[in-house]
Amino acid sequence: MHTRSRRPTADLPELAPEVTLVDVDDELGVTPVQALLLDRVLGGDDPAFWVDGANSANTTRLRELEPADRVLDRIEVARGFTAHQHTALLDRLAGRLAARETPSVVVATGLDGMYRAADVDGELAERMFVRAIASVARVARVHDVPVVVTRRREDDFSRPLRRAAATCLQCRATPFGPRFEDAEGDAETLVYHTDDGWLQTTLTYWREVLEHRARMHEASALERTPVTSGLR
Repeated sequence: MHTRSRRPTADLPELAPEVTLVDVDDELGVTPVQALLLDRVLGGDDPAFWVDGANSANTTRLRELEPADRVLDRIEVARGFTAHQHTALLDRLAGRLAARETPSVVVATGLDGMYRAADVDGELAERMFVRAIASVARVARVHDVPVVVTRRREDDFSRPLRRAAATCLQCRATPFGPRFEDAEGDAETLVYHTDDGWLQTTLTYWREVLEHRARMHEASALERTPVTSGLR
């Protein structure tokens, strides 16, 4: 017999230290990626970096989603408005990480976006895009950190990003709530049932998921903390 929970399941995909490509249904927007970002920050003390090439780095929504105070203090956001700016940001990020602690996660939304612009010719755009992919792959490899990337659309141009990603996830909007699926077809569906039977997949839904995840991370941290005696 199947039972229905009236609370979010609070299960999110575990991110490995590699490049993970996440394709999200348009109606869900960037919020699922923001949830993955915040979940990683909640699970540790290290900073996170978000490089945006799709005009989707909405810090207002991050502030609305954060389940604990001062979480955003550990997230640095940078936006590229041209292909050259975007490439420079990724190069600068790699240089900064070489001189500081390993981040909890790096997010690069719309990685292909700036290289589709009309101000860059096709051959140069392809070379710059491949360079951008190499930059994020190097960050994942050198720093042993999860790197989450998204793309504007799936086509021949973005295929090199698909090949470079070790894991590919899709976040789909379903009648039962957002569903993360991987390339093997494994899925974890997050469902929130309201009292009147309707499904809630809005900001409130994601915030409740993250609040639950924050409590899980806090409990896990307490379990890992060694108990020391007051006697010396």
